[in-house]
Amino acid sequence: MGDLFYRVGVQAEYHAVLAGRRLKAAALFFGRCLARLLAPLAGRTAQAARSVKEDLAAPVRRAKSGASHIRELMADEKKNGLWHALKLGLGYFWSGVRAYGYLAKNLVYYLLPLGAGAIFVFTVVNVLDSRFALAVEYEGQVVGYVDQESVYEEAAQIVQNQLVYTGHEQEWELHPTFSIAAAKPDELSDSQTLVDAILRSSGEEITEAVGLYVNSRFYGATTEIDRLEAAIEALKDPYRAQYPGAEISFVEDLNLKKGVYLTESVQDYPSLEALLHQEVQGQRTYTIQAGDTPWKIAGANDVTLDDLYALNPVLENGSNMPVGAELVIGQAVPFLQVKAIVTTVEREPIPYETETEYSTGLAFGMQRILQEGVEGEKDVTYETTYVGGQVTERRAVGDPVVITGPVTQIQQMGAYMTSDGTMIKPGNGNMMFPVDYSGYKGMSRGYSGPLLPAHNGLDLRGYVGTPIYAAQSGVVTYAGQTRGGYGIHVILNHGGGVQTLYGHCSGLAVSVGQVVEQGQLIAYVGSTGWSTGPHCHFEVIVNGVRRDPMNYLG
Repeated sequence: MGDLFYRVGVQAEYHAVLAGRRLKAAALFFGRCLARLLAPLAGRTAQAARSVKEDLAAPVRRAKSGASHIRELMADEKKNGLWHALKLGLGYFWSGVRAYGYLAKNLVYYLLPLGAGAIFVFTVVNVLDSRFALAVEYEGQVVGYVDQESVYEEAAQIVQNQLVYTGHEQEWELHPTFSIAAAKPDELSDSQTLVDAILRSSGEEITEAVGLYVNSRFYGATTEIDRLEAAIEALKDPYRAQYPGAEISFVEDLNLKKGVYLTESVQDYPSLEALLHQEVQGQRTYTIQAGDTPWKIAGANDVTLDDLYALNPVLENGSNMPVGAELVIGQAVPFLQVKAIVTTVEREPIPYETETEYSTGLAFGMQRILQEGVEGEKDVTYETTYVGGQVTERRAVGDPVVITGPVTQIQQMGAYMTSDGTMIKPGNGNMMFPVDYSGYKGMSRGYSGPLLPAHNGLDLRGYVGTPIYAAQSGVVTYAGQTRGGYGIHVILNHGGGVQTLYGHCSGLAVSVGQVVEQGQLIAYVGSTGWSTGPHCHFEVIVNGVRRDPMNYLG
C-alpha cells in the first residue's frame, strides 16, 4: 500500500511540473505576439510625439536665435549710427519672419484647438454653476430672477396687500415681462426681495422698515424695529411666569419682515403697538332661561358641552342653573393669542397579560390563579397646549420609558374532555348568533337595561322549532320550564362569571350538567312563558349583571 501511494505521488508531481512549464511557454508566446502588435503603434506614437515637440519648439528656438543675431548685428553697426543699426536690425527681423513664418503657422495650428478647448471648459463650468430661471422685467428693467412664476405671484399679492392697507382705490396694474435666462443660485430672488425691487422701480415714496404680518395679512410697518420686537415678546411674559419652562409662542402665524415699504403704510409706533393689545372678538355670554339645560344651551350656541363646563365650572354638570344667571359661552379673543406648550412626564401602569391553562382536573369553568399578575410602570411624556388658560390639545410624544415590566398572570381554568378525546373549553372571545338563520325572522325588541320599560336581552323572532345554538362553549346549569316568565329555557355557564340564557323555547336538546361546545344545538324556538309570539329571548349575564348582548356577539 505504501509503494502504491509513493508511485501516485511521483506521478502527480511530474504532471504538475509539466503543466507549469506549458503555462509558462504559453504566456511567453502571447507576450511576444502582443509586443509585435504594439511595436509599430509605439513607434508611430513616438514619432508623432517627436514631431509635435519639434513643431512647438522650433519657433521658439528660431526666435531665440534670431534675437541673439539681431543684438550682435546692432551692437556691431552702432558705430555707423543708431538709425543705421536699427534699420539693419529691422531688416534682419523681417527676413527671419519671411524665412521661418511657416513655423509660427504650425504653432498656431496647435494653439487654436487648445484655446478652443479652454473656452469650452470655461463655458461648461459656468453653465453648470448656473440654472435656467425666469427674468422678471418691470417698468423696463429686470427686477430679479425667480425659479417659478408663483414666486412673482406671491410678491405681487404682498404689494397689493400694502396698497389695500394704505387705502389705494385702484390696484396697481402689474404687467411684468418674463424671459428665460441663466442665473446662479445666489441671484434668485424670494418673494420679499422681489417686493423690494418692484417698489423701488414703482416711482412711489418708499421707506426701509419692518412689516407686521399675521396669518399672511399685512397690518402695517414701522421703522422702530427693536421696540416692536420688545412689545411682542412682552405679550409672552405673563405666560412664561405662569408656565415656567414651557414653550411659549403665538397661535397665529406671526412674521416680521424687513424690507422696503410704501411710505403711506409706515405708521407711528404707538398705533401699531396698540393693535397688539386689541381684541378681535369680545367675551360672549348667555342669560339662563327657564327650562334651559346645559345640553340645550351648548347646542343653541354652537359650543361643545365640555367647553361650556370648562368656561363655567359653577355649572357642576348642570346642578347649578339659576334663571337669569349669565354663562360664558365664548372667551374674548385677543389680536394675538399666546399659547403655552407644557411638557410633563407622568408615570402610568402597564397592564399585565393573562395566560390560561386548561385542566380537566377542575370543575368546568372554575378558575384558579397560579401566578398573580402585577402591573408594570412606565413614564410617558405629554405635551399639553394651553390657550387662554384652557387646554386645547394634549398628546403623548416619543416612546414611553419602561420603569418596571409587568408580570404575566397565569391562571388555570376547568375544561371538559369528551369521550372521543375532544377538550371543550369555557367560552372566551366573541359569541355566535344563537338562532339558526334559516328560521330567523328579525329582532322584535332590543336591550334597554334598567330604563323603563326594562328589557334585559334580545328578542330574536323565528319560526317554531328553529334550532337554537350555544353562543359559547359551557356547561348547562339549567334546562327546564318555569310557570310564566321565561317558560322553557336554558342557562349556560361559560366560566369567568359569564352566563347566557335562552328563553321561551318550544323544546330542549340538553340536560343539566351537560357540557356543550359553541354552536351545539341546545333548544328550539317557541313561545312558552310570558310571550306574545315565537322567539328566543337571549341574555348575557356577567358577574350577575345583565349586559347588552350586542356587545358580545361577533
